[in-house]
Amino acid sequence: MSMMINIAARREFKSKDLWEMHTLRAKVFRGRLGWEVPVMSGMEIDGYDALEPRYMLMRETGGMLRGCWRLLPTEGPYMLKDSFPQLLEGRDAPSDPLVWELSRFALETDGAGSYGFSEMTMESIEAIIRHGYENGLSRYVTVTTTAIERLLRRAGVVTSRLGSPQVIGVETAVALYVEIGATWEALFAHRLAS
Repeated sequence: MSMMINIAARREFKSKDLWEMHTLRAKVFRGRLGWEVPVMSGMEIDGYDALEPRYMLMRETGGMLRGCWRLLPTEGPYMLKDSFPQLLEGRDAPSDPLVWELSRFALETDGAGSYGFSEMTMESIEAIIRHGYENGLSRYVTVTTTAIERLLRRAGVVTSRLGSPQVIGVETAVALYVEIGATWEALFAHRLAS
């Protein structure tokens, strides 16, 4: 399946794109994962969406929205610092123009379960790493589960923990740095050499 991936500021997307993204997030986070997230008119939306984030939207060529990601600079409010500070274990939250937070990753899987990351997931990871690399970012920071952390490492994503894993709700969560340069090398260096 061929994907069209667009990473841009919120204001650069059409209202229909944003509606589809927030609806997908509601379906994944409230519906599939059972998280207690605010849903209004069928859309999952929070205060961080008001901060002019960038979004990554993945769409089938000429078709439905298949995935999304939210990117926020760490110089203002963001989820790790303001919603999950316990994961920092008393350390200062990153605040650097070259470090951005990744959050609200959601994919439309159509109920297909598989071990490891799907081709679509890998395509989204490669796109987000390419975006960081081409925009001079050094790291992403993200809050994820320890299960996803293991899958990221197996996929070649270079990560390091900001603190120990902790149970939050029904998940064991961990704050991670994603090293953009090292991951770029791991994912793309072999392609560039051939």
